[in-house]
Order: sequence, then structure tokens, then C-alpha cells
Amino acid sequence: MDSLTDHKAQFTNKPSGFDRKLDRRSFGEPLAALRSVKIVDNGEPLVDLREAYPEMTIRPGCLPFLREGVAAKAYAAHKSMPEGYTLVISSCLRTIDMQRETQKRIRTDLIEKHPEWTKATLHRMLNRMVAPPEDKSPPPHTTGGAMDIGVRDAHGKDLDFNSPLEGWWSAAPTYSPGLSAAARHNRLLVVEVMEGAGFTNYVGEWWHWSYGDQGWALRVGETRAYYGSIALEDAESKREPEPPKESVADGEKTE
Repeated sequence: MDSLTDHKAQFTNKPSGFDRKLDRRSFGEPLAALRSVKIVDNGEPLVDLREAYPEMTIRPGCLPFLREGVAAKAYAAHKSMPEGYTLVISSCLRTIDMQRETQKRIRTDLIEKHPEWTKATLHRMLNRMVAPPEDKSPPPHTTGGAMDIGVRDAHGKDLDFNSPLEGWWSAAPTYSPGLSAAARHNRLLVVEVMEGAGFTNYVGEWWHWSYGDQGWALRVGETRAYYGSIALEDAESKREPEPPKESVADGEKTE
């Protein structure tokens, strides 16, 4: 497709669901349902996106490994973006330890922001926001079948997916009501591109897309998932490096 205008035309008659009432209880994907999907791992290897598809954009800190077939689909999504727009990969593979750290960080944040919540409410909300590391159903990112994405324009600026809503999690559901026309359009752009490449979306998070894991199987009605958790040796050392910090002035030491 040659322009964002051409791409936008595809959305004209597509029902978005932005104005429907959201059921935020696991967004239709409770752990019990995910556990019911049998995993028959096909043994597909991991590939490093930086080596397989070097033109793709990876955010610093990301561990850019996906199953071979999923990586190919990610590249297909990248290539199908409108001219001047770039798919940005924010998160791919996570080790169980990384998943634990993510859960710990979000749990601390929720406790600070919602001291009034009971333990049961905290537990429920935490599981909605981050897959529990020790559950029978492996966290999607540990399978190599899931990734979190964003989009940048021709000037390298991240597209708006949230305005005028404030707070990362309040705007997380893909079809959040109250979004601006621009944010709605940008989300529909992501939906069109990612679904076109074969991914499915966890509708509790507009940025989370997967193929071959239990979440994907549940969404498409498959009884089996292709990918279970997979290990990567020395994973921490293989993250996308953070950019070097620049000195405030010549000769000034940075921390």
C-alpha cells in the first residue's frame, strides 16, 4: 500500500467496537481457558530479528528473539505498513526471570497507586496486566510467539494511541472508549496490519500480538498451541543495548 490515506480507506466499513461496554475481567481470556489449550510444541527455533531482518526497528532493552515462523510474520507486518510508517518492536521473548521482574514491578506500582485494593482485587488486576510466571499456562512472551509493538511516522515520532486518555493502563484495551479520532485510527492501522500478517490481539492490550501460543489458539478456536516456553542461553546479554548517555558538556562525566 502506498499511503496512509489508501490504508485508511480499508477501515471505512469495519466495525471497531470502540463504543461497546468493555468486560474487563480477563477480556475473555481467563487462565482456566488458557490452561485448557494443549501445547504441542513444534520445536521451531528462535531467531534474532536483528540478524534475520536487520531493517526492523527494535527498542532498547528488548530481547528481539521470536520463533522462526513468528519472526517471518513480524517482518511481513513491517513490510505492509503504509509508506513512511515503521513497525517498532518493544518486547519479544522474555525468560521466566524477566517475567518475574515484570510482575514484581507492576505489582509494586499497583500497590502504590491503589492502597485501597484488597489482596483479591490486587491479584486479579495483576493477572490481567501480566501473565503469572509460575502458572501452568506459560506467559506468552516466554514462548517466542508473542510481541509488543508500536508504530513511528516518517519523522521517527511514535504515533498517538492513547489521547485524550491518561494513564497507560486506562487506555490499554484495544477498543477503549473515549479515544480521539486519531488514536482510534492508529489502533485500527495496527489491527489491520497485524491481523493481515496472521497475528491475533489480546484485546486487553492494544500493543500485544501473538501467533501459535495458547492465547492465539483460544482466539482462533484451535485446540492446540504450537509453542510452549522456550529457553535462551545468556538471554540478558542479548538484549538490544541501551544508547550511550551523552555528556551534558564537553569533558563532563556522565553517570
